[in-house]
Amino acid sequence: MKVKIAHLYYDLMNYYGEQGNIIALKESLKNQNIETEIDLLSIGDDINFKDYDIFYIGTGSKESLLLTLEDIKKYTKDIKSAIKDGKVFISTGNSHELFGKSLTYNNTEYDGLNLFPYYSREANERITGECTMHYDNLEDNIIGFQNRASLIQIDNNHLFTLIKGDADNKKSTYEGYTENNFYGTYLIGPLLIRNPHLTDYIVKKLLEEKGMKFHEDKDTPLYRAYLEYNKNFPN
Repeated sequence: MKVKIAHLYYDLMNYYGEQGNIIALKESLKNQNIETEIDLLSIGDDINFKDYDIFYIGTGSKESLLLTLEDIKKYTKDIKSAIKDGKVFISTGNSHELFGKSLTYNNTEYDGLNLFPYYSREANERITGECTMHYDNLEDNIIGFQNRASLIQIDNNHLFTLIKGDADNKKSTYEGYTENNFYGTYLIGPLLIRNPHLTDYIVKKLLEEKGMKFHEDKDTPLYRAYLEYNKNFPN
């Protein structure tokens, strides 16, 4: 079996070494003896969303985000169908703003893909720092870093519950959005490198939906790094 991964707008949404999330997915699948094929896709490419099992898009500058928005809109129906069909979408940093109703930057409101009922706006000040979150489907906490200049209003389908750090906005106690196999969060780090249990959860769910078993292995460098971090920096 081969799992195909599409790295969307790899050249625009490429801040903070977030391509490491692709490496984490590849390593998790490798531990299951599953081959991966990774395609780097961006403006000018003709993307067939039916060809892929996993889609990943990272974080970028405000300018790159708006360029990506302009191009990705032509795939709105394809992305909607892919998410409905249970394809895995992982969106870290500000890229998950693309999938909501609208984005507001420089006092200008831009229509999003309108796939999910949330909206974002530029913040008055930059939000940075380490964060700890709870994810209902996992016993161990989620850790990550935030470096963003926007706030988001999400009223349901929350991905994480805030333990320490910053939530979607100053009035919220939640962070991120999830629906079917869509995972959208401001957390970077890279998220999946720092949280191998989350990576394995996503891969396990993918394999089980394909009728395959997942063999758990926590004796890996990424798991050991996660445990060492929690030992040195307890919540």
